[in-house]
Amino acid sequence: MAALEVRSPPDPAEDPGPSASQTGGGWIQLPIEQSLLLIGVMVAANAGVLAFALRPRQAAQPSDGASDDAIIRQPAPSQDRALLAVSILFLAAAAVAVIVSGSFTPTESAIYVVVAIATMSVVTVTEVLPVDAMGSVRPILQAAVAIVAVTLLVALTGGVGSPFVVGYFLIVGAATLSADDRSPALLSVASSLAYLFTIALAPADQQSGIAGTAWALFNVLALALLASIATVIGRQQRRANQAAMRLADFDPLTGLYTRTHLFDAISREIARSGRVGRGFCLLMVDLDGLKPINDTFGHQVGDRVLQAVTEVIRRNVRQSDLAARYGGDEFVIVLPETASAGAQVLAEKLRREIGGLVLRADARPVEVSVSIGLASHPEDGTAAEGLMASVDAAMYESKRRGKNQVVSYVTMAIAGGGKAV
Repeated sequence: MAALEVRSPPDPAEDPGPSASQTGGGWIQLPIEQSLLLIGVMVAANAGVLAFALRPRQAAQPSDGASDDAIIRQPAPSQDRALLAVSILFLAAAAVAVIVSGSFTPTESAIYVVVAIATMSVVTVTEVLPVDAMGSVRPILQAAVAIVAVTLLVALTGGVGSPFVVGYFLIVGAATLSADDRSPALLSVASSLAYLFTIALAPADQQSGIAGTAWALFNVLALALLASIATVIGRQQRRANQAAMRLADFDPLTGLYTRTHLFDAISREIARSGRVGRGFCLLMVDLDGLKPINDTFGHQVGDRVLQAVTEVIRRNVRQSDLAARYGGDEFVIVLPETASAGAQVLAEKLRREIGGLVLRADARPVEVSVSIGLASHPEDGTAAEGLMASVDAAMYESKRRGKNQVVSYVTMAIAGGGKAV
């Protein structure tokens, strides 16, 4: 029967513990059937465990009820490049170590085959296959390829005493880049099971004994400890990244989206509108006289006014709408699949409710009103810049006409003999 030679650890009777200099011991005759069983079980087990660990979660809803696709983040390309570089360097180092040491001659050819296939698999999953098409399957494939490759190298180079057990530690350490807090622990479990399964496949008369078992358990414990550290570090890193992203996407005073996020959302809505064939509207809400309020009552009162206006906007927009703070006293609302008539109704409702706010400072009333501009896509602009110019012009026309009113860009253009941008 054809057999694949697998390196065994040193005889425990001669030396109580494996070391790098003891890799020239005897060889385990591992049948091809058992080798194929090892590969198949590892792939299936890892795919199942990692599918559970890395399954997609429902994204958190933003504070103004925008849709999930407005806040989902794609993995950073720099992370993929770093993982690819580490994977290739590890595989290359393994091949060089085998060549230089000359300690694994009986399985040298099989090691080179494993290194070559693993390298091609890593490059294919990371660089060739499309990210969007793979979705949540991609990290599962990446982890499965890594664990299978390391396990085969361990099996071919001595089992318990293999110098390539360090590959498992690299896999668990890389889990700090995952978006899931459970990934380090589950990758540690998957790596430990693969490692122990490889050792268990050795024939009974060539088992590693008590010393080898103790060494194997030590490696498993070390993987668990590393997973704990990786979980803590990864969690702190993700919190820092989330805080940075929130500062970039959300206004700290009102909790609405920022100007930068607004333009991205408008561009996405223009693309979506083109696909479904339905237009949308923009509202620009500008506070009348915020500067006199700040000058008279102080900026703290001005902030209270901005927050009160924000609450009115929140109460009246739909979950599919998106509200953003565009400037110091300006807000922009994106209304998907909304005709001008519907946007006009909402704008008038906002104007009335904001005008009815009862705010007091130093026992004196603080009067609040807004001027609102309205623009429609595609009538008033086919690009984000054109739409924003149109809604801005409509808002300033509202100011010019006496403030505290709603002006549509189309109405303004007709009255002034102008044309939509």
